[in-house]
Amino acid sequence: MAPKLKISSSVIQRLGKLKNPSTCRLYGVIFDDSLLVLSFSLDVSNTYNSRIFQLSLPAEIYLCGVLIVDGEEEDIYKAFKDVDVTDNPLLLKYSTKITECNIETFFYIHQKLEIASFEILSEYDIWQKFTYIRLEANLSLNSQRWNILETIEEARKNIAAGKAGFYLPKGNVYLLGEDAVDTGNSELLNLSINYEGIGHSKHDVKTPPRVVDAFSVSMYLKVSKDRLSDEGVKYAPVIQHVKREFDCLEFQVKIDALAFVRRDILTTTLYSTLVESACRNLRLLERAVQHELSVHKMDSFKIPDIVHFRPQNIGHLLTFIFPTNEETALEFRRTLHDFLALPRNQPYFRNGNIVKFQGDMRKNEPLINPHESVPSPGIVDAKVALVDGLYAYYHYMQDNFDDNGWGCAYRSLQTIISWFRLQGYTEKSVPTHNTIQKCLVDIGDKPYDFIGSKQWIGSMEVGFVLETLLGITIKINRVSVGEEMASLGPMLESHFATQGTPIMIGGGVLAHTILGVAYNETTGDIKFLILDPHYTGVEILPTILSKGWCGWKTKDFWKKDAFYNLCLPQRPVSRI
Repeated sequence: MAPKLKISSSVIQRLGKLKNPSTCRLYGVIFDDSLLVLSFSLDVSNTYNSRIFQLSLPAEIYLCGVLIVDGEEEDIYKAFKDVDVTDNPLLLKYSTKITECNIETFFYIHQKLEIASFEILSEYDIWQKFTYIRLEANLSLNSQRWNILETIEEARKNIAAGKAGFYLPKGNVYLLGEDAVDTGNSELLNLSINYEGIGHSKHDVKTPPRVVDAFSVSMYLKVSKDRLSDEGVKYAPVIQHVKREFDCLEFQVKIDALAFVRRDILTTTLYSTLVESACRNLRLLERAVQHELSVHKMDSFKIPDIVHFRPQNIGHLLTFIFPTNEETALEFRRTLHDFLALPRNQPYFRNGNIVKFQGDMRKNEPLINPHESVPSPGIVDAKVALVDGLYAYYHYMQDNFDDNGWGCAYRSLQTIISWFRLQGYTEKSVPTHNTIQKCLVDIGDKPYDFIGSKQWIGSMEVGFVLETLLGITIKINRVSVGEEMASLGPMLESHFATQGTPIMIGGGVLAHTILGVAYNETTGDIKFLILDPHYTGVEILPTILSKGWCGWKTKDFWKKDAFYNLCLPQRPVSRI
């Protein structure tokens, strides 16, 4: 019997951006007699294919079918042979030429295509059912210098053969084989959602933010045999002594692997899932090490880092190991952009795009995208435009630095620079107040005694720093009186639609950050989504939202008789 079919809403959104005929591969997870399709890739490269890409997927997500965009079915049967997670591969046909009923779905059953109905699941619905497991471990390995790959491969085979144990701190659970030793709870991962910034109802959530609350797992390699193992036969030891030079290399291999699992997964299933996640990670590492050894001398060889990403509208995390050579890494990023049908005009796989895990975040680290939990503006038939991407909320008194009463524009500038970092446009750190002041002195805008002072800065100074530190362009929009802010709806909508960057607004009064606008062209009603840098408390999202430090403000928020300058940073053209 064919499984029930569910498709992530992120897949539907990505399909709407496809313009050209193509053949693609579908990836998903099977659960409860259902197939959930989470993402797809394009067949665009001879050197990078779906089999290699699957190593970058969290365990439990597999190649599950074929997507045809404005094409014929000639090659799908050959492509079905690559699908080994199910006997009934999925065929999804999508048409860019019609607007209604442009998706057709079929299961391949008994060598025939049978029509399948499907249900669309929102990201919120998916995160109610699934969670991530993050397996971290350090393997200490010994090898001859010319034998590194074989040593890593042997470690992988030992893990696949069951010579590994896992420990789950949450619940104090040990998994030592197919049988689990736990506290007696078979439904292990029935966890509550704990994503930073997630709302209290499905209507509050647009997309899960970059901060991921993964279930932490560590791994141990067994050094003794199981008591009841058939391998328990004792033999006399044999030592062979060969006199020759032996160049021994001791090195560490870091495993940082992911699995995408049901929240109520059974411990009896979990062990094999963790083994699969570790093996995918090591196979990915073997490929990376093989490449590095081919281009570097052994003395300069370094095992590259494992990093995780979640590009916009990709329905799951991705794990990659990038070449250490920048030009080779650039070419790999281009391949990934084409492979995943991502535009080349902005970065998705730079260091700034790396996801953050809740367990890795330091205490009182700035919140990411608090506006995602702000209710709708409440204007009937409003045009709404918001900041595009991620930023960190910077405000008074952070990092034990007292700037209360004078540092609001500095904090707004820090928020803007965090946007450029988190979008991958720059790897420069968010500057301190001292760094900002020194920059303005260095370019001749301020005298030397400005450094270390408590003098305010405005929109022009914010623009100078952005141009100098990041090399971007900015636009300044001047408003002579606050009443004119009500007429800026179309201009702000155009900025967020085309540039998507946060806007700093200052002038004769306090500085703020504008994250969005909502307005009705007919009635003239308008609201501004404001991120207020004057907050002095700790990073508690409910407090920030309930007290209005991040929220929609009416036109009365602006002083009628004050002038305002808006600094509008422009999105750079990316080299990815």
